[in-house]
Amino acid sequence: MADDEELAALAAAHGLSARGAAATRPPFSYLHAFFRAMSEPFDPADRPDGYINLAVAQNFLTVDAVQKRLLAGFASPQPASTAAYDNMKGSERLRTAMAAHMHRVLAKGDYRVKISADQLCISAGCGAILDNLFMCITEPGDAVLIPAPYYPAFDNDLRVRNGAVAVPVCGDDAVSLPTPTQLDEAVEKARADGRAVKAILLTNPSNPLGVIYGEESLLDAIIWALANDMHVVVDEVYASSVFGTTSVDERGEPVNPFVSVMVSETNLAAYEESAKTRLHVVYGLSKDFCASGYRIGVLRTRNEGVLRAMDNVAYFCTLPGPMQHAVADMLEDERWVDEFLAENARNLRAQHGALTAALADAGIPVVNAVAGMFAWIDLRAWMRESTWEEENRLWTRAFERAKVVMTPGRDCRHGVPGCFRLCFATVTMEALTTAVGRLKEMLAEQ
Repeated sequence: MADDEELAALAAAHGLSARGAAATRPPFSYLHAFFRAMSEPFDPADRPDGYINLAVAQNFLTVDAVQKRLLAGFASPQPASTAAYDNMKGSERLRTAMAAHMHRVLAKGDYRVKISADQLCISAGCGAILDNLFMCITEPGDAVLIPAPYYPAFDNDLRVRNGAVAVPVCGDDAVSLPTPTQLDEAVEKARADGRAVKAILLTNPSNPLGVIYGEESLLDAIIWALANDMHVVVDEVYASSVFGTTSVDERGEPVNPFVSVMVSETNLAAYEESAKTRLHVVYGLSKDFCASGYRIGVLRTRNEGVLRAMDNVAYFCTLPGPMQHAVADMLEDERWVDEFLAENARNLRAQHGALTAALADAGIPVVNAVAGMFAWIDLRAWMRESTWEEENRLWTRAFERAKVVMTPGRDCRHGVPGCFRLCFATVTMEALTTAVGRLKEMLAEQ
């Protein structure tokens, strides 16, 4: 109630709509720490006591290579059409190049998978894709189930313009997807609160855990949703950021454990028609290509109604023509793409190895990640009691005493206080190990 009164006062003072006033709320609780860390960043020579921000899901490890290749794309001859209006879902060339890339890299060339340019909408980032997609499939106040813990900005992505409500659903443990029974219970609770559940939003590989969910458990969740006439949105933005493995093939070679839902959908014969309408895939270049600032987000859907709606709303977030030309040129260079992704995986593996070694030295438990750029650490042993207030005290002490910015588990809607997300690909290895050293000293004082 107090929050509603504050927003009403803000709207009155500044002539804002209720929607505009609600948009002034920060997307997550630790936004102030971002700005402080940006103003006083760690530098081993000039500011050794500066802040180290490990709360940004961004990859700078291989950025020079992608910048160089994109520059070559801009330098290649561009048709006059790049300066004109084009298909608001993306140029034919870019959508064709992206469809080929998604089939070859995400679907691993599986002949059963059909991905065409006509199924794609390419917009200015995955945030814009999610915003427009949920505008199409939800009404204000509708609920969207999300397995927890999850990416902390999802709540804002759903709420800020569309008024949809994220409903976290925990599995048996942090790294397990919820079972159909647990999903049923979440639906009943949402309905008791007066909300219709319209969709489930899955992320694989996981942010914030860095794990890859097994195909069987993913299919269980997808089939459950389709059987209940819900939309299924699968975020695969970390699909090519796999740096570890959990198995080997008959030759002893490591097996990439990631299976795209675009491959899994070929096993949904009993729900084929429903999947065509209700199964949507979100992808982008922000993470796999160290390119958050390029703002390349992709929706793959076979729902013709959604695609027609995107013809309209994508106008507000379409990409500049020269950028589309350069990105298409880059994706068409398959040899370069393969070499880049392999180099980036090596860099992620090295960075993750340095972080986990430092965490082990500090005695800090961490989830065994194989993808993405995350370490999910468990600091419950250093808490005085199992409360969210105590988690916040520990986070605040890390920020103020150790000058390390972490993502609180509460923002990821984790079910148990005391876990935190560390993002390891946006800082140098020296900054990373320095941050863990500071946390070790801070925890020793607890």
